[in-house]
Amino acid sequence: MKYFNTVAAILLCFAALGTPAQDLGEVAFRQALLDLETDLRLMCVAAHPDDEDGATLAYYRMLHGVETHAVIATRGEGGQNELGPELYNELGVIRTREMMAAAEIEGAELHFLNLPEFGYSKSKEEAFEVWGKEVAMERLVRVIRETRPHVIITNHGRMKDHGHHQAIGAVVQEAFDIAADPERFPAHAKAGLAPWQPLRLYIRDFRGGEGAVPNDIATLEPIRGKTIAEIAASALEVHESQGMRFFIDLLLSTQPKTYYHPVKTKRGKLGGPTASGRGPLFRGMPWEESAERPVLDSRRVSREAAKAVLLPWLAEHVSYRTGSHDEKLRWAAANRAAVLAAELRLRVDTSDDVVTPGQEIKITAKIQDFGSRDAIEAELSLEEVHGLGELGNHKIHAPMHKTGSAEGDFAITIPQRPVQTLPLAPRLFSADFLVPQIAVDVQINCGDAVLYLTAPVYLDVAPPVSIACPDAPYLIRTTTGQARTVRLLLTNNSAEPLAEYLALTVPNGWTSKPERLPISFAKEGEQRFVSFVVTAPQNLKPGDYPVYAQIVGAKQQQEILLRVVDVAVPESARVGVIQSYDDTFIKTLKKLGVAHETLAISDYIPERLDTFTAIIVDIRAYQYRPDLVANNSVLLDYVARGGTLLVMYQKTFDWQEDFAPYPITLSRNRVTREDAPVSVLVPEHPLFTTPNLIAERDWLGWIQERGLYFPSQWNDAYTPLVMTQDPGEEIPAGSYLVASHGEGYYVYSALGWYRQLRELHPGSLRCFANMLALRGKGKRSD
Repeated sequence: MKYFNTVAAILLCFAALGTPAQDLGEVAFRQALLDLETDLRLMCVAAHPDDEDGATLAYYRMLHGVETHAVIATRGEGGQNELGPELYNELGVIRTREMMAAAEIEGAELHFLNLPEFGYSKSKEEAFEVWGKEVAMERLVRVIRETRPHVIITNHGRMKDHGHHQAIGAVVQEAFDIAADPERFPAHAKAGLAPWQPLRLYIRDFRGGEGAVPNDIATLEPIRGKTIAEIAASALEVHESQGMRFFIDLLLSTQPKTYYHPVKTKRGKLGGPTASGRGPLFRGMPWEESAERPVLDSRRVSREAAKAVLLPWLAEHVSYRTGSHDEKLRWAAANRAAVLAAELRLRVDTSDDVVTPGQEIKITAKIQDFGSRDAIEAELSLEEVHGLGELGNHKIHAPMHKTGSAEGDFAITIPQRPVQTLPLAPRLFSADFLVPQIAVDVQINCGDAVLYLTAPVYLDVAPPVSIACPDAPYLIRTTTGQARTVRLLLTNNSAEPLAEYLALTVPNGWTSKPERLPISFAKEGEQRFVSFVVTAPQNLKPGDYPVYAQIVGAKQQQEILLRVVDVAVPESARVGVIQSYDDTFIKTLKKLGVAHETLAISDYIPERLDTFTAIIVDIRAYQYRPDLVANNSVLLDYVARGGTLLVMYQKTFDWQEDFAPYPITLSRNRVTREDAPVSVLVPEHPLFTTPNLIAERDWLGWIQERGLYFPSQWNDAYTPLVMTQDPGEEIPAGSYLVASHGEGYYVYSALGWYRQLRELHPGSLRCFANMLALRGKGKRSD
């Protein structure tokens, strides 16, 4: 049984209660026939989800039947999220699923190298500092040896752009040769992986030019009724968290071809047809048939005619199923085409999709013959793939009924120590992330041939009770009371009613009321909030104080962080927030105890706006709030009357210079080193003195980056407040600007406050509190 180390195969696993049936439609059938015509394999290597060349992958898969693989170095967890507030591992889960959906559309098998995505980088050296070049190399070489591509392509390697792109471009060029060297990574041999030499490496050239190999993606794929570019655009659309509209429009309007320059070429013969029939990247390669193949007209042959060829071929070549690599692939392709020609469908359902240790569940497999009832009988078996241990001997012999169906039920018990899969985010980099635990295998006798169907089964494995703390981390200010209400969300994952005790463990000298709490659930999936009041001792020093929630008698604990910070807050502040997709500023205001409200389209009137001492324009709000764009002049009038407007980072194409009271030009300048030095240019400014004195310590310990899309030009009315830049660079000091406008203040800051505030970074909290305290004439200050 094949181990599901590629995630394209497990998209089927995300429907509730089992796996949906496979596609038996005309598109799937014709694609399976096209796949029989060649053994050629193409790999595309990319740094991040959405970096793959989906157009070229779809071109070779859907027009030429080439087996395609998308290899993605990272999970994308360090990027931005234009859907909501999820960042880091939570964002990685979203982007993994987006990439899985995109690969399904492109027709590619998907592989992740699981290298960390630590935010934007400007050099491959920085990327290798985090990844380790040998680590990246070994993982890519492993996938090359597993999949044995004849041609490798990549978007990366010709431009000095994202450091991750540069690093992957460099690794691909070396891995092309290293994969064939048995002296490199010899441990692969123990896993049955032999050295493999790809024959060509191409790097994409977005401008074309002399020597570039073109692929015409404006070509219509007649079975699907779309051009290759339209198919690739559909794949881009599923990367919703990344806001791909600009690239989709570019793909559909101005890119009829993709271009690749050959970088490396090796001599060798291919098992398969001449390259003239398999697209430009394979043209001119020598070939020879290494094994027999069934020959069919993929465009015109009927299902009955296909069966008449495929079933005898499979019976005659049954030895291919356990033969050489190419024989196995050829046999699998013929089997897949025969299953589709015979219109055989396997559907698997489970009695529960979230399971707990010791739970008994039923797995139901149903085979349906929608064709001419060639199937005689079926043998169903259950196989453990990962995480559940030995399942025992589960085999069922089932004759096909007159209705053309057969089914069988498997009863299994989840072991007491299964590999837990929920919550997903902490397991993002696990080797078994989103890997099915079980496979249902079916052998069906059709005349003299035996056909094989397999369906993976993915189960969410969870503890009987899941504990989450949506409000963490908690903030305790040294100048206020020491008690905090810790709110926990409990979810019953058990299939039966449940009664337990929940306890909270606190640091020495702290108290919890109650110390433990009885909880009970009547049914699976039931959720409820419970609360504990945690009180800290007096004169507590700033720092982190974890508490732990635990079901009494269980081994698992949920850590909840309480952070004590010395921060003064303007008590009379009342803040309005023009919120985008993020919720960091709303949550931070609540934790600081600052009165605040979100603003809607009906709030852009003077008598309403003037009730606020400050208004925050959230990150990317000019893109996501058309009411803000339409009423921007009303906000500038608010500033002129004495209000304070705090505008957080916006992207260059979201921004217009006249959104600010005096022109500001945004750029793509950014500071990616979170430890880049920060120089305060105007230390006496109230933003650095009132009510918190900002010191050097407040700029230490930042997360991921200093900021992005810094202004490159601004009117003389603005005062630059800080200077920060990456080592070896010189950029204008536009990351934090302030100007008087009428009787109020306008502040524009491209610093990454939102990433720092969500973690309750002490210095950022103090800087943020000073922003809230900045008052124009006529506005009361503390």
